[in-house]
Amino acid sequence: MDERMITWLADAQAGDCAAFEQIHAALTPLLTRFVRRITESETEDIVQETLIALYQTLDQVQSIAHLRPYVLRIARNRCYDRLRHWRRFEHVSIDADDPEALPTQRVNFALRDQGDSPEDATHWLLLKLEVEQAMSRLPHAQRESLMLYAEEGLTYDEIAQVLEISIGTVKSRIFHAKKALRRLIRPEILIAIQQS
Repeated sequence: MDERMITWLADAQAGDCAAFEQIHAALTPLLTRFVRRITESETEDIVQETLIALYQTLDQVQSIAHLRPYVLRIARNRCYDRLRHWRRFEHVSIDADDPEALPTQRVNFALRDQGDSPEDATHWLLLKLEVEQAMSRLPHAQRESLMLYAEEGLTYDEIAQVLEISIGTVKSRIFHAKKALRRLIRPEILIAIQQS
């Protein structure tokens, strides 16, 4: 987080609505990606509910380092409330071995810009699809931890705060997720990813 965000947080906590609007604008893309991965629908509503909840509890944010984990935890709770309402959320054991028993929730990855040629775009699109399919076969807890780590760049401590679990559990989930992905992704795809 940059210096502006520190200032906006302090100002917003002091009651400055314009500062909160800046925080709102800065956090919306992060929240939109995160919510879309979990629910795949009603994203805008959940993001807005999350930001309203943040505004109402802004005084509970202890420091700028706690802002992202705090707001992502709010978003995650809102998503699961909605999923429970829809009766779509299934608890899946981390030890589940049967890929058919795992949820098939779609994961959206940003497509890398590797050049202007159609061949490059096609190559990276195919890699993206392969990784999405492999990620969708991971147990939910592993997939969620890995997305926060790899895509959002959160630290183990921040992920632990978002998911309300221990750092050891975060490390274990990410370790097992990476191990499972190595089995699920074809070797030639792994080589292409490592060479990029």
